[in-house]
Amino acid sequence: MAVKSESAASASSSLMNEELVLQALRGCPNVVQSFGSDITTDCFGDSIYNVFLEFASGGSLFDFIKKTGSGTGLPEVLVRDFTRSILIGLKQVHDHGFVHCDTKPHNVLLVPTVDRYIPKVADFGLAKRHNVRDGSGVRGTHLFFSPQMVVFGIQEAPSDIWALGYIVLMMLTGKPPWACTSKSELVYQIAMETPTIPHHISKAAQNFLSCCFVRHSAKRLTATELLSHFFLLESDECKEVFIQESAEVSNQKYLGVKPQSQHRPSALPSFIPLPSSSPKEEEDIPAALERTCYKQNHPLAIMGCQPPVTFTACAN
Repeated sequence: MAVKSESAASASSSLMNEELVLQALRGCPNVVQSFGSDITTDCFGDSIYNVFLEFASGGSLFDFIKKTGSGTGLPEVLVRDFTRSILIGLKQVHDHGFVHCDTKPHNVLLVPTVDRYIPKVADFGLAKRHNVRDGSGVRGTHLFFSPQMVVFGIQEAPSDIWALGYIVLMMLTGKPPWACTSKSELVYQIAMETPTIPHHISKAAQNFLSCCFVRHSAKRLTATELLSHFFLLESDECKEVFIQESAEVSNQKYLGVKPQSQHRPSALPSFIPLPSSSPKEEEDIPAALERTCYKQNHPLAIMGCQPPVTFTACAN
């Protein structure tokens, strides 16, 4: 079990918010579980709020990438497995009406089983209800912001999906998605550019990332839709289907038979076509940047620092 603690002085503290969200997500297998909370008093007489969490002895995905990826990335088969687990967790979060708001490899924890790690979505201190704007602005870590966040101040479930694309890219390359020297350069790149998708990864992985990085949030695939992407469905069973199809085509050619149209199972597309966007839509973000003088000034009120949180881990 792990214990996460902070001062109970603020009724709106991030840890109290996290516990409320985790109570709603109790029983979701790909979300780090909460086992309750209590309030204690420290040696100075101050009240301390404690939340008891599922212990993830594998540490964070960020540390795993640094340690195992060695700057070159993780094996794609492992990335596929981890991505599927993270997506299931995000789907559970979104299905319960929440937006995580700080999706990044630091907030994915690895829980060991007999033969593997299960990545679980964690750290809900900045999470919010879907379609609820409390006037506090966008929240989270700048490196994982979406275009809608930096330009329009909109942060909903599609921003979690954009951030997931960053995570997958980091797992595949071992490097952060942007190479910037300043915050202003970073947010301008997020607003105007799309992360570079490497050519050395599989076509399925490239297409999956393209689906995460659709710039218009309304056209970005949801967690549910991405779980049906071929990149995540690739397995030995899938390969058997395609090997069998290839063999059938070869036999038909040998026998002089005109091959019939080959249709892969609908659940296993070789790629998911990206939605097209109109010229008007493509102009939306640049026009907004000009209106807000974005090149010189950050247009959004980014959330300030959160109260300090103490994290204590201990095995059962």
